[in-house]
Amino acid sequence: MSAHTIDPNPRLMHLEQTVLRGAIWAIVGVVFGFLFVVLSAYLDGIVSPPLLLLASTVGASGITALFYASMRLTVMVANFTFIAMVFYTWGNTQLTLEPLIYIGAVVGLVVGTIYGAKERRSRIFCAEAKIVAGLFSGVLAALVGYLPGLVFNAPAHLWAAVIGAPAAILMYVTTAHWFVDRCHRFLPPIVNGGLVGTGVGAVTGLLFMIMAGTLDPALLGKPYHLALVEHVGSIWLSAVGGAAAACFLVGVLRSLLRVRWYNL
Repeated sequence: MSAHTIDPNPRLMHLEQTVLRGAIWAIVGVVFGFLFVVLSAYLDGIVSPPLLLLASTVGASGITALFYASMRLTVMVANFTFIAMVFYTWGNTQLTLEPLIYIGAVVGLVVGTIYGAKERRSRIFCAEAKIVAGLFSGVLAALVGYLPGLVFNAPAHLWAAVIGAPAAILMYVTTAHWFVDRCHRFLPPIVNGGLVGTGVGAVTGLLFMIMAGTLDPALLGKPYHLALVEHVGSIWLSAVGGAAAACFLVGVLRSLLRVRWYNL
């Protein structure tokens, strides 16, 4: 009996790649949108609206780039942070949510430092360059995202998320190689690992704090944190959903145009 090889359908394969690419861009848009909402809620009342938009977009872009510095380390820190939070909440009758941020930061610092010192094949050595590229992209994206708000009557945070998220990601994938070639030797891998781990752990703890505080506001020990969670809850759906949808469309378009995958 002779074996027959069935050639894969190229159109089906391209469709799968297109959907996958759009989904990946959408996930990055969700991360960007969430960070933007949290930063804008935190800075609201501290800085004026134009600076609020700029700072939130730049911060969200820089932290999103920090996540991408080493996806393996990001997943490791998130898992270890989750385990540490389970131990913290297990049987704790006087539970407050604020320590979750510090727990995540400490766990991330330890895991990231060890990872940077031991893992020689990781891309963590260029983390500082990727963060600089993210901050640079955030500045340009903030300028682009702010312009429609001067013309159209819509919430500033919605424009910043829908336009700023894909703009920042596009600028990042365009400029990151340039920054890595020139800025990846400023910090040793052990410092880069600690930096990325601390950032990922703190953001993971913050995410858990907001989620748990939304379900049970009584666990928020300070009125300030309650106000923060309420502000995030009032705008996160439109901002995160808009950022995810816009990024999905950009990812699909790049696949249709057969733009090469970003790999750094």
